[in-house]
Amino acid sequence: MQDGEIRVDFQKVIAVATKRGIFQPAFDAYGGLAGFLDYGPVGVRMRRRILEMWRKHYVINAGCLELDGALIGPESMFQASGHLGEFDDALVDCKECGKQFRADHLVDGGEEMSRTELAKKIINISCPSCSSPLSEMSAFNLMFSTSVGAGKGSPGYLRPETAQSIFLAFPWLLRQNRGKLPFAGAQIGRSFRNEISPRQGPLRMREFTQMEVEHFFLPTNEPSLTMELRNTKITLLSADGKESQTTVGQAFDEEVVTSSLVANHLARAQNFLISIGVPPGKLRFRQHGSNEMAHYSSDCWDGEINTSLGWVEIVGVAHRGDYDLSAHGNASSREFRVPIPGTEKEIELWKPDIGKLGKEFKGDAKLILEAIKNVELKPNTSLNINGKDIVLSEDYMSQKTERRSEMVYPNVVEPSFGLDRILYCLLESSWNIDGEREWISLPQDTSPYDLLVAPLMTKDGLDTKAHEIMKSAIDIGIDAYYDEAGSIGRRYARADEIGIFYSMTIDHQTLEDGTVTLRERDSKNQSRVSLEDALNQVRR
Repeated sequence: MQDGEIRVDFQKVIAVATKRGIFQPAFDAYGGLAGFLDYGPVGVRMRRRILEMWRKHYVINAGCLELDGALIGPESMFQASGHLGEFDDALVDCKECGKQFRADHLVDGGEEMSRTELAKKIINISCPSCSSPLSEMSAFNLMFSTSVGAGKGSPGYLRPETAQSIFLAFPWLLRQNRGKLPFAGAQIGRSFRNEISPRQGPLRMREFTQMEVEHFFLPTNEPSLTMELRNTKITLLSADGKESQTTVGQAFDEEVVTSSLVANHLARAQNFLISIGVPPGKLRFRQHGSNEMAHYSSDCWDGEINTSLGWVEIVGVAHRGDYDLSAHGNASSREFRVPIPGTEKEIELWKPDIGKLGKEFKGDAKLILEAIKNVELKPNTSLNINGKDIVLSEDYMSQKTERRSEMVYPNVVEPSFGLDRILYCLLESSWNIDGEREWISLPQDTSPYDLLVAPLMTKDGLDTKAHEIMKSAIDIGIDAYYDEAGSIGRRYARADEIGIFYSMTIDHQTLEDGTVTLRERDSKNQSRVSLEDALNQVRR
């Protein structure tokens, strides 16, 4: 089969995933709840292996500073970030049966349309369930709301992305990096979106895992495309619909990709995805068009895998400018700007006399200090505090000379990966069929287990010896899986179906000379080797 050919469909993958302990719908005993999955023993291991590889690529090799942020945030933060006003989907209701639908799912190509275009198209669409007329579109915010504290508490929300934790931690991470830019923060964690109509299992969920990087840099000093990554081969589909097989360096030189740091992260994302087992022939990066682009983004590319359901987005690489840091800097009491090197000079400043303000204005003093935080203070500054006009004379301030640099908000490039989608796409894209044999061809690094340990039969002490070998493997860090049920051929088939790279058979000769049969999954080649050599070959 050709590398880009679809070997298996969605329903087959879901059936095998459920049968083999990879994942299944959550809360099934209570009728299920759309948009939530439980991962079983095999699925947990697959996820962990993918995360280990991602951490190796980004935290260890690329030097990102890793963070683990809180899952719930205050309303004020999401107000500042734009999530309360902008983070929504277009919703329509059936006037007859009452069912609700995402408008862009009812129109061909709707996910790439502007809201204005979508509203025009949806007028001619009837309810998919009963063919009755649909309501006008309305905006439905996707965040899960909650209350923090006793009683009514304070309004809060489950985070819809992990990015805001990294943006808020920017001043803290900058100090950990000794005040030096550029640097990148990274986070792996759960996010929550109250999808209107979650569908297709792990491809659209209400609770999912993200792996995100926020790469901060001065707007006048964007990191260049590294020589290490220039020659990375990649397939690009630009916003004008032109597809090209090129290198990242050539795409940047020809200004198909206009940001050097975006180019770097396209290459890194490509290398990571191939390393975990995504076939290069099924992978492309598609540029967002003007209708699809977030208002704050100057460029964005989606990494997509070709599946039986079409091209599925698994990573987005976006140039977010200074939108996020400036939003939080303007709305909070924290400084998110950084000094521009070489711009330091002496300036005369008026500074508030906190003691005099407190003595004169009592409880309003804190509000006054907050009000003057982002204004140039000078004698006779006028303020309105709690409906009262206040004029701050020279008596409430003093003039000081300070050396200051010009301040600027850093820019950000963000690669954002969806773990659940990656896992599904990896299962489908690595599926192999040879006659009646079917198996998942995962690299050893993302195989759920390192080794299948299987006694040829459960008598004559072979099972006892197999258990001893199993313990020896585990003791040296090999994640081994034991199976003694059925014929050895059936056991190989079960191991192949979940992608186990090596299988070890213990037979009567093992008892005589300590050798075992080691089988490699894809080729089915078997070799008779000593137990020590076998374990050394398996150990990652």
